[in-house]
Amino acid sequence: MALSLAAVVSVCSACAPQPATDAPASPNATNWNEYMTKYRNDDSVDQIILVQYTGGCNADVLMYEKDRSQKNAWTLTVRTDGFVGLNGVTEEKKEGDSKTPIGDFGVVDAFGIKPDPGTELNYTDVTDTIYGCDEEGEYYNQIIDTARVKHDCKGEHMIEYSPQYNYGMTIDYNKENKYPNGSAIFFHTKGAKSYTGGCIAVDEDVMVKILQTVKPGARVCINVK
Repeated sequence: MALSLAAVVSVCSACAPQPATDAPASPNATNWNEYMTKYRNDDSVDQIILVQYTGGCNADVLMYEKDRSQKNAWTLTVRTDGFVGLNGVTEEKKEGDSKTPIGDFGVVDAFGIKPDPGTELNYTDVTDTIYGCDEEGEYYNQIIDTARVKHDCKGEHMIEYSPQYNYGMTIDYNKENKYPNGSAIFFHTKGAKSYTGGCIAVDEDVMVKILQTVKPGARVCINVK
């Protein structure tokens, strides 16, 4: 069995919901309002997670939910700080570059070494036979169960990555699974280091909250603040 891949690193604490607003305040950087406007009247998208790169390996992470009772205005439900790749962010991601890809991505599914916290996404239990494949070939950029597919995978043995993979979700970066454009770009739990290999990471309690509230159709938008 092969499941689609994706990624992310460390964050602080979630905030209480704030009053509805048309767009997040970010006057001196990327026009984040473009993302909010793009999806405001898209009925398939109820949530947007903005990953605003601030330099080094750091980012501000904000999750907004659409308030249909307020003409689809956006309500801030999570605000925290997170980690991105060791070498920052890039528009031209390559395998092994330790950079987080810039872009507008869909949320695919969820996974974890710990049990499903109650997410609406399809949830993969990370067992001893689950790998994130980063090798060129038919399973590149996929989460695979080597008990079900005939592949001696040399990629990430995901169960060894705790607490990072205690909880996580995949995004649809490189959905054509083209080598060497980058693999295993996840949104996951913070580890011991203050950076990731290209994912986005947040504190475990924040990751749990995101998984418990995220809905199919959510977008993850990564860019420079």
